[in-house]
Amino acid sequence: MTQTAHTTARTFLANQRPMTSLMDKDLAAISPDMVFDKSDWVPLYFDRGNAVTSDCGTITAYRAVTLKGESLWMVFTPAKARGYHADCTDPFEAIERAQHAWAHRRAVRQQWATVEATASDLIWGRQRFNVTVADLETSPLCTMGCAGFRNAIGLGRVTKIPGWMAALLMKVEPQLGFVIHAAMERNRATRTADAAAFVGLPA
Repeated sequence: MTQTAHTTARTFLANQRPMTSLMDKDLAAISPDMVFDKSDWVPLYFDRGNAVTSDCGTITAYRAVTLKGESLWMVFTPAKARGYHADCTDPFEAIERAQHAWAHRRAVRQQWATVEATASDLIWGRQRFNVTVADLETSPLCTMGCAGFRNAIGLGRVTKIPGWMAALLMKVEPQLGFVIHAAMERNRATRTADAAAFVGLPA
């Protein structure tokens, strides 16, 4: 992105600050409060001077904007190095989304050995199933990060890839394991429903 995109993002965030004079907004646009972040394939700025804290006091949502001009909230908790990208307007909804995603990720990590074994099976052809955009949306990953990764590898318009390809991409971006897990669950549910239908039982 050009330097103009960086300046535009910082200026936009400064103008989002409530109860701030025009002079102070000009100063805010060039202050250290405007933090550049490009984790999870989403280059953006977030404003430490425009934040909302959860009721428990341990989670903070910062107003943010990508270098493409997309508004969001970056949600952080001291327990995690990376923030959660929440593409919504309400900071409390953003915090709720982040909490739900983090809890979902913790649950999936308890099955990570199975995820890795399945990825290996997919690469070597011992298992075969596709990974879809729907699996990505079902996973606990943030939508913006997933879109950024897909665009970065040239799959922005692709809605389905073979499981072996997803498994290979997991070696580049380990978080794709969450998407493979979602595909595993969908594939298992489909097989269960098919088996039930075969013997005439309710799915």
